[in-house]
Amino acid sequence: LDVSKLMADHVCYRTDSAEQYTTLVEALRSVSDVYTQLIESEIGGRPIASFKLSKPLISEDGSHLVNVIEIPSPKEGSPYPAGLEHVEFVIGDGSHSSPINNDVHQSAFVSWMEKYPAVDWNTKAKDKECNPDISTKIDLADFGNISVKFHLMPLENVISFELAS
Repeated sequence: LDVSKLMADHVCYRTDSAEQYTTLVEALRSVSDVYTQLIESEIGGRPIASFKLSKPLISEDGSHLVNVIEIPSPKEGSPYPAGLEHVEFVIGDGSHSSPINNDVHQSAFVSWMEKYPAVDWNTKAKDKECNPDISTKIDLADFGNISVKFHLMPLENVISFELAS
């Protein structure tokens, strides 16, 4: 799975409790010269906050910059350890104008999956009305089993679209 030419859109850091979520979000808000909150909203019955970093994270090999971090509070009754949950990449050049699911999204997903037929694709989110995605799981030595998701618009643009609607 070659993601070297894709935009690394954002990373998602899970917290293991509502208290840890609140502490982390408040800490990031307190350094607004480093982290700018894009949104905090209720998704799937729990708050999720997204922040833009003033200085992007750079991958170890220098090939990817990530300037948005997403922090979800844990879902009630679904405990999990804190840490890296997923990374999302943008298929294409990121210029897609709408996160609303349509034939363009579906065609891009089919093309991407056909390019990598040996990958075990999770397609449960490809039919979401807004910001659909496809994903797979990978095992990273330092982070364990994480999801790698693919969609057509950067999260920051999706948030802007939703706020304008």
